[in-house]
Amino acid sequence: MKRIILSLLVFSAIFCACSSKPDKQARADSKTLIIGVTQKPTYPDLIKYAIQPLLEQKGYTIKLVQLDDQHVFNQTLVDGEVDINIGQHEAALNFEKVNNPEWRISPLITVPSAHMGIFSDKYNVKDIEELKKAVQKGDVVAMPDDITNLSRSLIFLENIGFIKLRQDKDKFATTERDIAENYYELKYRVLKAEQIPRILNSIGVGVIYGDDADLLGILDKAVIREVDESDLFLNTFVVRDETLEAQPEWLKDFVEAVQSEEFKNVVEDPQYRFHRYYRPSWYREKWGIANEYGK
Repeated sequence: MKRIILSLLVFSAIFCACSSKPDKQARADSKTLIIGVTQKPTYPDLIKYAIQPLLEQKGYTIKLVQLDDQHVFNQTLVDGEVDINIGQHEAALNFEKVNNPEWRISPLITVPSAHMGIFSDKYNVKDIEELKKAVQKGDVVAMPDDITNLSRSLIFLENIGFIKLRQDKDKFATTERDIAENYYELKYRVLKAEQIPRILNSIGVGVIYGDDADLLGILDKAVIREVDESDLFLNTFVVRDETLEAQPEWLKDFVEAVQSEEFKNVVEDPQYRFHRYYRPSWYREKWGIANEYGK
């Protein structure tokens, strides 16, 4: 019997063959890969231009399933309705798994991602040091409200010298209440992520997701991009643990496509948005291409 959640899927017709284990096996045997993606076009476009052509050359059929709820996004993978998904960083996945200990899903490979940034319409400055000199006591700093990206924002703000967080608490679980030192006497406010770009002209500083800024055409207007040499906040493809253990041929072909020169050429091509993204460590090491943003 089909699950209710399938009504949320944009490409619901493709699930005619996904409601039972034999059907799923038949789908795998026919080299059809179903990929869960978010509503934003960022990573669907990365698949379309940099991954799908390579897999189609090997006989695969690629289907994208768009979801807009984080829990359903991962539950669909757990239930086997999709083979792989992308739309979250590893820190967010770890948080989801703590709250859903029965989930057996893990990162496969990270990809270039649009790191969050510090933006200001109020102050016309060229770097973070100028912004520190320009901000005024009482200016509002808006941060996204979902728990993993709120702590991420606070870590970002601490790294660039705006605040100091409590030292007796896990930084990845911090909220605005854990600010121990507020060096510039600013007001830190937590808002829905999609609201922050809309009110940027009425606040002092906004912390905005990179892909939101990219889609709005303001990514290059960031005062500073997130500085984080780890891959923890880079978007990652995620699969079921049983898939990692079985190592099916499609998984190997998928990773090979992401690590291919063709993938790199698309990412670095200025006709696409991806050349402005933050490159993961494996990518930098393999291709010898450093990140130019966030420094």
